[in-house]
Formats: sequence, C-alpha cells, structure tokens
Amino acid sequence: MQVKPKIIQLIRITFAILLMQWCNSSLYANSYPIHCNDTTLTCNAADLPVSEFERLLYQQCGIRLLGLKAQDDQRITYQAQGPILETMKRLLRYLDAESYVFKFNGEQLTHVLIYSRGKTSYRRPRHYSSQSNNTANKISAVKVLDIVPDSQAEVHGFQKNDYIVEYDSIPIKSASQLVSVVKKKKNERQRVEVVLVRDGSRQSYILNSGLIGVRIQTVRIPENTIR
Repeated sequence: MQVKPKIIQLIRITFAILLMQWCNSSLYANSYPIHCNDTTLTCNAADLPVSEFERLLYQQCGIRLLGLKAQDDQRITYQAQGPILETMKRLLRYLDAESYVFKFNGEQLTHVLIYSRGKTSYRRPRHYSSQSNNTANKISAVKVLDIVPDSQAEVHGFQKNDYIVEYDSIPIKSASQLVSVVKKKKNERQRVEVVLVRDGSRQSYILNSGLIGVRIQTVRIPENTIR
C-alpha cells in the first residue's frame, strides 16, 4: 500500500517545524553568556558587569555567588566550559579567591561563599552554619589548637578550634596522617586545596604545598560536627 503524497508532505512539514523549534531553543539558550545543563557550565562573559554576572549565574544555573564586592562599573571577561564544580573552581582562581565555601543541596551546587581577598575586593558574606542534632556516634578528626605566627594558616584566616578534614582531596582522620601528607607534598611546589569545618560550615582554602602553620591534635567528636 502506497502512502498518499499529502501524508508524506504533512510528515515533512511537521518534522521541519520540530527541527526549527529545537534550533531556536538551542540558540536561545546559548545566547546567554552563562548557561548550564545538568552537568556542564558554559561561561562566555565578555566585559559583563559583575552584578549581571551574579544574576545570570543564579538565573541560569541556580548558583548564588556571595561575598564578591565590586564597584558598579567593574566587569568580568571570562570564558570556560566544563563540569559545573570544576568550572566554578577555575572561575574562583580567575577572581584570585583564596578561600571559599561550596554549599550543596544534595548533589546540586547552590551557593559559593567567598571569604578571601585577592586582586579583586571582596566582602565577607553573612555567616552560614548548619543546624544539627546531637548524636552518640563519634569519629576521629584533626582539631586546630593554635596558629603559628606569620604562617600560611594565619594569612588565610585559619582559627583555633577549626577542624581540618581534607588536604589536596585526601580525607584527613588524624594529626599524624596530616603531617605525613603535608611532608610528601612539601617539595612539589604546587597549590593544594585544604578543607576545614568551622561552626558546622565547610570552607575551602587554596594554599601552597608544604607547612600550613597550625598546631593540631587528633580528637574524638560527634560525627555531625564536621558533616
């Protein structure tokens, strides 16, 4: 049985309409200097005002960038594409942010709080803390007892009673482990990420490899103190 020419023509028209709609939606999405899908962040900002950059990052990706202080006429030129978390880290390096906090809702990145000062001026964001209930489960952790004067820790704002939980993406469970890991990285002359917990809030710092400048102790604490 032959398909009637009118039916074939109708199928072709329908396909053409759907193709045009898809192309238009793709072009519309890509017309923004910032856009996201489930896993990828694309940034093509050219001389974009900082306030507009922050607005689009939240509108298109659901990510609030907090702590960035800029003059009304300050602008950002930045191009990058890749996994959302890695692209945000590259953006923070571009902004010369040395310490910052990522906050998540499940696996979704929702907030980036900048705490440091670099080539760009920043304001310290409003304090964020997580509320948790008491639990009897305890784990080993590394507690900061004191800060060595004129050290990296002092420069970056480490504080007494902070808990160091990661060094260069390695989970830290004891003072001896942290000392060992730092010694291995001492001569590599690279930048490393140190994650600590302060008042229930995780904070990430970018330091030079080698001595941090803290006096530490292994302690047993409730698990929800650092998670």
